[in-house]
Parts: sequence; structure tokens; C-alpha cells
Amino acid sequence: MPPPPGANRLEAAHVAGGEARRAVVMLHGIYGRGRNWQAIARALVAARPEYGCWLVDLPHHGASGPGAHGETVSGLAADVSEWLDANGIVPAGMLGHSFGGKVALAIARRLATIPLQLWIVDSTPDVKPPSGSAWEMLQIVRRLPARFPSREAAADALTRAGFSPGVAQWMTTNLAREGDGFVWHLDFDAMERLLRDFFSCDLWDVVERPAPQHHIHFVKASESSAISQQAVARIEAAARDRVQLHRVQGGHWIHAESPDVVVALLVENLA
Repeated sequence: MPPPPGANRLEAAHVAGGEARRAVVMLHGIYGRGRNWQAIARALVAARPEYGCWLVDLPHHGASGPGAHGETVSGLAADVSEWLDANGIVPAGMLGHSFGGKVALAIARRLATIPLQLWIVDSTPDVKPPSGSAWEMLQIVRRLPARFPSREAAADALTRAGFSPGVAQWMTTNLAREGDGFVWHLDFDAMERLLRDFFSCDLWDVVERPAPQHHIHFVKASESSAISQQAVARIEAAARDRVQLHRVQGGHWIHAESPDVVVALLVENLA
């Protein structure tokens, strides 16, 4: 959906039925795009028709170009905030996975005066050295050929490198046809800059001193190290009436591996 002329340009899809009166904005993780959350959005809207979902392509991802505010968590938060304002969207809920989770927390700083439910899916407000599945993916992709004869060949290469078939196939949605082969649509130098800022960005203040009308739900995937045990303890210490931690079975890309788990949490807990 194009914003008005002169506004910061982001692409987004809208999933909603005729009864939608409340908006949930969904922010994908690094290497992702809004449509990664389409099945979850459709299932949520079917179960909770009062909600409509906006599936945003973050800058440098999907159909969105580079943002206007730099390749940082705060820069992308500014880009999304401008997009919300330009389109008159006041979210009742915001979901962010992985990198998108930290962007969602940074946006929450900007929306401190409105009621907002945040869903932070396998993402941490913590500062830590670069690590985890997304960082490992970056290292592996850079060791692979820049060109593949087919998406299947790229998926096979990622599977041999240790990723599950589902994650490997999901990652190949970032390939674009060029002549008789496929090349990556992502700028991996930009991805590295974004990831390095993600790991150095501290957003604990949003969690430990949430705005009066904000409720924060963390989703911790059992087979992921994205949220460390120290961060879990800190989240649980903050978990009074407005911060909750949900532990679920699965890996970091939980939306691709176990979408029903995410849908069930949202259907049950969205206000």
C-alpha cells in the first residue's frame, strides 16, 4: 500500500474482514517480509474478526526500499512511525518477531500515550554480542554461491548447513530470478549493519518501566537462544500486571515452524 506523496515509503498488506475496527501491526524479523505473517494474520482475523492486521515490509526487506532514518533499530522505528502517521493508523496491537521485536519496542517509546498491546516474539531488549540463528544465517549465506540454478538448490545448501527444511525454504523467498538463475534480493551488508545495531541496542526501559497503557507479551521459543536465561529472569522480574512471558515449544523462526502456537496465543490474549 503506497503512502501519500512525500511520505516515507513502506509497503504493507492489509488482512481484515468487514468487522475490523482495531489494528494489529506485524513486523517481521531480519531477512523476512510482511507476507511471512500472512497465514497467522488470516487465522487471527478469522477467529477475532474485530481485528485487522497490517503486514509491513521493513526497510531493505520485501518490496520496501531503504528507510529515511538509517540502518538502525531506532531508524526503522522512525520509518514505521512515520508510515503509521501518514496512513492514519493507530494500532491497538503491535507484534514484532526477532529484529522486528526490538523495532516494536522502540516504536512503543513513541506511542507512550495510547493503549497498546505489544507482542515480542523470540526477541530480546538486551545488549549482547552478535549470535544466534539470524547471525549464523548471515555467516552461512556469505559462504554460499551468490547465484543458484533454482530455489531448490539454495534450500538444499541451507539445509546441508544445518537449517531445518522449513527455514531453508522460507529463506529462499528472498531469491529473485535473474536470467537463467536466482540471486539474493537482500543487501547483506545492510543486514549486517542492522544486526550489529540490534545487538547493541538496549530497550530494557520500555519493559521495566512500561507506559501506563501498555501491556507487553514476550514469547520465548524453547529451542532458541535469542532470549538468554538472564534476560528471561529480568523479564520475569518485570512481569507484574503489564508484562507477561509465554514459553512455547519451537525454534527461533516459530512463525514458520509452529504458526498455530502463535495464533492460539494471540486469539486467547488480545484484549
